[in-house]
Amino acid sequence: MDAMFSHLPFLIIIFCLFAGRGVADKAEALFVFGASYADTGNKDPYNQSINQPWRRPYGLTWPGYPAGRFSSGKIQTDFWGDILGLPAPIAYEMLKSHDCKASAKKMRHGVNFAVGGSGIFRAYGFITVAEQVKQLKELIGGSQGFDSHKLSRSVVLISAAGNDYESLASRNGSIEEMIDLVRPVVSGTIDVVKELYESGLRNFVVSNVDRLGCYPEIGKTSCDSKYDEILALHTRLLKESVESLRSDLRELSIIFSDLVSAFNHIFSNPAQFGLVDLFVPCCAEKGGVQMCGEVDEIGRPLFEVCSNVEERFRWDSGHPTQRGWHAIMSLYSNGAKGDNKTISFIEGAPNVIAWLHSLGFVAYSVPTL
Repeated sequence: MDAMFSHLPFLIIIFCLFAGRGVADKAEALFVFGASYADTGNKDPYNQSINQPWRRPYGLTWPGYPAGRFSSGKIQTDFWGDILGLPAPIAYEMLKSHDCKASAKKMRHGVNFAVGGSGIFRAYGFITVAEQVKQLKELIGGSQGFDSHKLSRSVVLISAAGNDYESLASRNGSIEEMIDLVRPVVSGTIDVVKELYESGLRNFVVSNVDRLGCYPEIGKTSCDSKYDEILALHTRLLKESVESLRSDLRELSIIFSDLVSAFNHIFSNPAQFGLVDLFVPCCAEKGGVQMCGEVDEIGRPLFEVCSNVEERFRWDSGHPTQRGWHAIMSLYSNGAKGDNKTISFIEGAPNVIAWLHSLGFVAYSVPTL
């Protein structure tokens, strides 16, 4: 008995050490960079040429009115906030004056710099992802709220979803030209991670590009395979580059979210997600216009909205519905069952939840809709 109690102080110390490791807390903040798949309000609502996500019927599902998102409701940025237990980070343009001291409270959960139409290069003439990083660095330099501890315990999402390739395709660029663009796009993405790392950020999610060839078209019943070589090369090079970063950068934790694989799984198993009419946008343009949300000279809508938005994957010609994003984020968080194993859509961890737990962060399941 005496021998047993003689070891008690040692056992208490061990218990406390391991108990301390098990204590998790929320991530400090979420910082977001990229394009329309992540933008939550960085388009100028008063500029008629770019304010599409601020027009009705955008935001129809949530919050019930336009909220600057290219969707019927929540997008991946919102769901990332849900998983982290944080509100969606404020859009950079919503800081108005960009006065860091006055805006410190608004920025405490992070900032979203993503802009619809952005790319690694000036794909459609909008700010590049590297220029978004400069915006963050200016905020860091002018605010006492972004100390090294906060930055190191924050999460970064980089979602440049393919505008560089799509822009070239819209200009009738050849497949060969698009293939030549892959290495510069991947290299530019990795340079963004390195620059953010140098600024003090340590935990990164880098997304794959969109599933090119799956955009809605009349009579379409499957994804076009002509872009598959581009997607495969981009995916391979980005995964290899991310793996190299893990070896080269001390204390870096980085995962790769495979949007292409998530799209493919959903399109192969639509019933599993309660989805129908995968190649038909819920908000369909009419009258020869180019965008959902357009109206004629007297304000009549030049679009039609489906009656079953909760069963649709595509909201408009280029973006998922809230239901579509929910399906994608569920795959990232939980994986999918297949052939007696769980299919992962994350490289670098079994899934998002496991990755966040490994960082010592609280992680929540994607909320049901």
